[in-house]
Amino acid sequence: MKLQSISSTKEIFNNYGATFGFFVAIVFFSIVGKGFWSQQNLENIIIQSTSLGICAFGLTLVLLMGDIDLSYAGVVGLVGALLAGWLKEGHSLVQATLLCMSVGLVTGLINAALIVFLRLPSFLVTVAVMFLCMGAERVYNQGITTWITNNSALTLIRGHIGPVPAPIVYMFAVFLICWFLQTQTRWGHYIRGLGENINAITEVGIRARMLKTLVYVIAGILFAFGGYLETLRNSGAVMYAGKQLMLSVLTACFLGTASFKAGKYNFPGTLLGAFFLYTLMSGFTALGLKFYLIPVAQGLILIAAVAISSIRREKIEQVQF
Repeated sequence: MKLQSISSTKEIFNNYGATFGFFVAIVFFSIVGKGFWSQQNLENIIIQSTSLGICAFGLTLVLLMGDIDLSYAGVVGLVGALLAGWLKEGHSLVQATLLCMSVGLVTGLINAALIVFLRLPSFLVTVAVMFLCMGAERVYNQGITTWITNNSALTLIRGHIGPVPAPIVYMFAVFLICWFLQTQTRWGHYIRGLGENINAITEVGIRARMLKTLVYVIAGILFAFGGYLETLRNSGAVMYAGKQLMLSVLTACFLGTASFKAGKYNFPGTLLGAFFLYTLMSGFTALGLKFYLIPVAQGLILIAAVAISSIRREKIEQVQF
């Protein structure tokens, strides 16, 4: 009976450990952090999570099929540079937006061509594409921060849709689409099947290569959209802005595997992971923690999240990419 109780407790911890930690963090910072529980601060946490969350949704899609895509760290910065640069040069917001989404489309296709058709390792390919995008960003803006003064563009991020801030609507709209795709459609089950049993997917007549290509393209567009919103939120393109999101996006995805179902990537968990990270950042700031110590805390959280997601049936499973 005692062993059964211990096993049950361990299972609950594995499946809901990050969720429990999230609520503990909220209670702790609400008690010791001045102004943490204010409506304005909680709203800021959600708004700041927008770009991180959307990029993490794209990465979650790729992780579901057993691969990884780190190109978002370069796509975000390149999209930001092009958006700010084109608006400064007098191009319309529509033209700049289409260009930004095209960057996501093209990088997704490049990743798919090298990984799916040439069978190169996804980790190495997407890191290479990340550096290519960073190089293109550096060439385009010459390392200079470009500010956005176009009011129509800034309204997209500063405005409201009804009573709700626009960034929150964008993030939850993307979340609902991704969640519906994963849980309510055959294609969502096929995507997960690519990572769990690709032979079974091909045996039922699904063209695995085309499906994987589609996933990389969707992920690339989500990365571009995340970079688009991040640039508008900052009112300009800061050099290598994507590097600031690299660790956070990974952490959010792995926290998601420890939020609802240990070892399983899922969109509600990723969303909670994004909120968790910015809750910690806001709380640490309220406590006066030095800014350079926050990445240390994020790294420790990532290690813990990966460990929880990898422990299954009394053994450590190697995460495969």
